[in-house]
Amino acid sequence: MLTLIIGNKNYSSWSLRPWLLLRHAGIDFEEILIPLYQG
Repeated sequence: MLTLIIGNKNYSSWSLRPWLLLRHAGIDFEEILIPLYQG
């Protein structure tokens, strides 16, 4: 299984792109989210 380490998809389009690709292709992956903005 693949592991995708990404930032918040609301703030980072570069994090959203591989996530969308994997979901669209139906590839199983584990998502590890690293918060980009904490207020």
